[in-house]
Amino acid sequence: MSPTEHEEVPWRIQAGVYGVGLFSTSIFYIGSVIIPLYVYTMNPSPLLFGLMFSLPHVLPLVLSIHGGAMMDRLGARQVMLAITTLGAVVPLLYPVAPSIWALMVLQMLLGLSESLGWLGAQTMIGQYMQGRTVYAGRLSAVIRISQLVASPLAGIAWDLAGPWGAFTLMSVWASCAIVCALWLPALPLGKGEHDATAPRVQIRMRDLMPRLADYITAFQLLRSPAVVLIVLLGAMMHVGNAMQGSFYVAWLTEMRITGTSIGLLSAAGAIGAALFSLLTTHLMRYMGGLWIALLSIWAGLLLICITPLLGSYFLLQVAMFLRSGANGLAQPLIISLVLRGAGRANQGKAVGLRGTANRIASIIAPLGMGVIAEIAGLEASFYIVGVAISVILAAVAMYLWRRPELGQAGED
Repeated sequence: MSPTEHEEVPWRIQAGVYGVGLFSTSIFYIGSVIIPLYVYTMNPSPLLFGLMFSLPHVLPLVLSIHGGAMMDRLGARQVMLAITTLGAVVPLLYPVAPSIWALMVLQMLLGLSESLGWLGAQTMIGQYMQGRTVYAGRLSAVIRISQLVASPLAGIAWDLAGPWGAFTLMSVWASCAIVCALWLPALPLGKGEHDATAPRVQIRMRDLMPRLADYITAFQLLRSPAVVLIVLLGAMMHVGNAMQGSFYVAWLTEMRITGTSIGLLSAAGAIGAALFSLLTTHLMRYMGGLWIALLSIWAGLLLICITPLLGSYFLLQVAMFLRSGANGLAQPLIISLVLRGAGRANQGKAVGLRGTANRIASIIAPLGMGVIAEIAGLEASFYIVGVAISVILAAVAMYLWRRPELGQAGED
C-alpha cells in the first residue's frame, strides 16, 4: 500500500522519482550552456537570437495541461517513458541541422521533452509522495547535480570536442532518465498502491488526444487566489531562467568567457540551489510559504538583471550562487503548494497549468528582451526587465500584505 501521510516513502521510489527529475532537467542545464554557444556561431540578430530561445516553450504551452491530464489518467511513469526517449534522441540531431530554421524545429521538440519531463517528476511527488514539501525539497536539491556536474562537463566538451562532443554528452545524460522511469513501480490508475504486479493500464488512442474537459478543469483551479499567486510566482521564476539560458550567455560570450568557465558558473549556482532548497521547511517555521516564495524569486530575478554591473568572474560566481540559492528556496514551495491545492485527482493538470504559465513567461522573456536589446542595447535590456518585474512583484507583495491568510500558505 502507499505510505501514509507521515510514513517515509521507500528510498527505491524516491531515487527513481529524483532520477527522472535530475536527468530530465539536465536538458535545460546542459542546453543553457551549449545551445546559446552553438546559435551564437551563426551570428543571428538579437531578435532572432531571442526567438530561438522562445521556441522551446511553444509546444509545452499548448500541451502541458494535456500532458498533465495523461499523467492523471495513465500514471506519470507511462508518460515519462515516451518523453525521456525523445529527450535522449533529439540532441544528436543538432550538429547535423542544415540551417538555423531546422534548429528552430529541434528547439521545440527538445523544449517539449525538458518541460514534460520536469512536470512529470513534480507530478510523481504527488502520486508517490503525497505532495509533501520535504520530498519536493529533496527533488529540488537533487536536480542541481546536473547543474553542478553536467553543465561544466558540457562546457569542457564544447571547448575540447565541439558541437558533436557537447550534444552527445547531452544525449547520454538525458537517456539516464529512461532507466529511472523503468526503475519505478507501476502506479495503478485511481489507486495509491506501489505494486509492480498491478495490471497494466490499457492505453487507447483517445487517451493520447487532448480533451477540452481537461483544459476546463485545469483552468477552474484558478478560482483559488492561492493557486493564482503560486502560478504567477512560478512564471516569474522562469523569466529569470529564460534570461539565464539566452542573453545571459550572450553577455558572457561578449566578455570573452569560455564555455568551460560558463559551465563552472552553473556549478556555483547548483551548490547554492541545493543548499538553500533543503532550508525551505526550516524557514517556514518563521515565515509564510508564499512570502518566502515571493521574496526569494524577486531576489533571484534582480541578481540576474544586474549582470552587466558585475565586472569580474568572481562577482559573477557569487551572484549565480545567490540567485540559484534563492530559486532553490522557492522551488519546493511552488511544487508542493500547487499539488496540495489541486487534490489528488487533478495533480497532473495543476502541474500542467503551472507549466503553461511558465511557458508563456519563457516565450515572452527572451523574445521581449530581444526587442528591447534591438532598441536600447543588450546592457540596457537587463535593467529594463529588472524594473518591469519589480513592479509586478511589488503589486503581488501589496496584495499579500492585505490578505495575510494567503501569505501564510504552506506546510510540512
